[in-house]
Amino acid sequence: MRAELACIICHSKKIRCDLQVRSRQGLRTCTNCETASKECRTRPSKRRTRRTRDPLSPLNSGSIEQAQPVVEDSAKDTTDENVTLPEPQWAWSFDNPSPLPEDSTQLTHAHLNPPVDHPGGNLSCSPATCRTNDTDTRRDFSSRYYELEIQADARNQEQRLLAQRQPDVPHLPSPDLQQSFIETYLEYCSPWCPVLDRDQLEIDELSQSPLLVNALAIVGSHIQPPVLPHDGPAAYYERARNLFYNDAEPDVVRSLQAVSLFYWWSPRPPTILHRHSSWWWTSCVVRHCQQLGVHHQPSLGPGPASSQHNQPANHRSHLIRRRIWWTAFARERLTSICQGRPSIIDEADCDITEPTLDDFPDALIDHRARVRAEIFIHWVRLCAVIGRIAKYLTRPASAINTRFPTHLAQELIAWVQSLPPHLQLPINADRTTTFNRDVHQMHLPYLAVIIMLHLKLPYQPHNSAAYPPAILAASCVARILRDTLARGGTRFLMAITGWYCGMAFIALLQACRVDGLAAAANEDLDILTLAVDQLRSMWPTAQIFHDGFQRLRPSAAGAEALLSLSNSGPSAPVGLASTVPNVELAITEVPVGPGTGNGLANNLLEGLNWMDYFPFATAQTSGVAERLLVPRTGEMTFEEFPESMVQFQDLFADCNFPDINLFT
Repeated sequence: MRAELACIICHSKKIRCDLQVRSRQGLRTCTNCETASKECRTRPSKRRTRRTRDPLSPLNSGSIEQAQPVVEDSAKDTTDENVTLPEPQWAWSFDNPSPLPEDSTQLTHAHLNPPVDHPGGNLSCSPATCRTNDTDTRRDFSSRYYELEIQADARNQEQRLLAQRQPDVPHLPSPDLQQSFIETYLEYCSPWCPVLDRDQLEIDELSQSPLLVNALAIVGSHIQPPVLPHDGPAAYYERARNLFYNDAEPDVVRSLQAVSLFYWWSPRPPTILHRHSSWWWTSCVVRHCQQLGVHHQPSLGPGPASSQHNQPANHRSHLIRRRIWWTAFARERLTSICQGRPSIIDEADCDITEPTLDDFPDALIDHRARVRAEIFIHWVRLCAVIGRIAKYLTRPASAINTRFPTHLAQELIAWVQSLPPHLQLPINADRTTTFNRDVHQMHLPYLAVIIMLHLKLPYQPHNSAAYPPAILAASCVARILRDTLARGGTRFLMAITGWYCGMAFIALLQACRVDGLAAAANEDLDILTLAVDQLRSMWPTAQIFHDGFQRLRPSAAGAEALLSLSNSGPSAPVGLASTVPNVELAITEVPVGPGTGNGLANNLLEGLNWMDYFPFATAQTSGVAERLLVPRTGEMTFEEFPESMVQFQDLFADCNFPDINLFT
């Protein structure tokens, strides 16, 4: 029987080629070329094979979903001037298009990669050759009339790209190192990046994708470096990055899985423009997913609208794509709030449903996997709210007089109060007895956005009720980090944790100006400084915050630094604060204890009771919480806070952090 796959050299010599057999074993060269040290290049097949199907059967039938498209001769189909492309039968049916004619067959890489049922789905879709018309075209009006021309052009490009693809020799870590990297990913990263199934992480299967192996090596060697000799995250990253840009991975889903793992490597602070930041890589994932149509629910109708994504090769592939999308969505929302950048994803363009436990097959049989799936689901919901807050806060200068966004604050409160008991932050006592690093980490962005919402005040700048929630949230951030440091380290924390610390630092510096809060606030500042000192060993951006902390707080009493800032005269506002006008804050006596006279009224800000933010906090949570939450006979007063602090002036010298990509 004649082989469907052969190399150019063996075919020209008319000798037997075993490339097809060896390709099933993960090899990219035939025995003849390997022995002769020749370049083994695949010869495009000239044979035509047609699929047969009942024209009345829907495209989403089981047989069609599992069918593999076949190879066609692109030269015959695209370069013969005498060829007339038949007009599709559905061309003039606007409302109910019928299926494509049989002649409009599709090209794939089946001759390069034998069809197997693996998590990536159809191997025919690679970053270099994944067709636009194989993706979500149901909203592309023009493609309904030029479908055949689009397919012909795609076939021509695919043949050329496949013929030009150079064989590469995989450079992989040893199996024992790979296993340790897999375990590190599952232990520390999978709750925030559930893009890989556990049964996909077998060494034999992983070895088929050098890109994915090196991406996992980035994570494992950076978060938990092995003592055994290894190349290190920088080398793994450079290797994986080149594999991605060279389209070496034939499966687009595996490519997106790998790029999603780049989030755990930041080679340098992006104080200058470069293509290594989380902003860049998250954008790559988002754009690829949008071209694949992952942001839409699968369509079921006939015709060209039934895309490859909407008819995935298997259900598992569909679930992985959904989890990749929601991972990128959450990251993009966090980047937007901490950098003051516009969001890439417009929720109005998406009709994909929220993640559920059904997206996590392991959650049905493993209790720990179920808890982690729940954490991811609630984290995505929180990031959706954060994205709306980011959009609100980055409005142009014409909108600076907008009232306090009570509706967004209520969304935050609704989120924290919707958490099941086992996902609530367990800091209601003076020490944490049920520490869960994932639950602790999930609450960090929640607290940071409360700080930003209440300190960046284009609305009602004279309302001093904004400050207690920001200060209490900052103290809770310090408590989370104290629990983390007490248990050995911060290497599992993401790079954006430096920004969470920076936001909390700003609020606690202001608390140092309040009689009765200074001592407790300084204790929390010590924790933040220690945490950033640990983070800077992994994340270069944390060094900027560490230097800023040292400048603003040269001693335990940071009031001197605050006072010098407030007395230095007005300076040009920067970043998010550039929309805030110079105002003189008249913050006088503000009772903050809930039992002090009309304290409850002072807890209200535009109809919002700020204590609803903190159902997990008690007087035992921290020294600051004790002062803010315990009823007192004497009223604590918030004296005039330095205007430069309230308005986010240039806190870090030349590092105007809201305006540059510091938080990768």
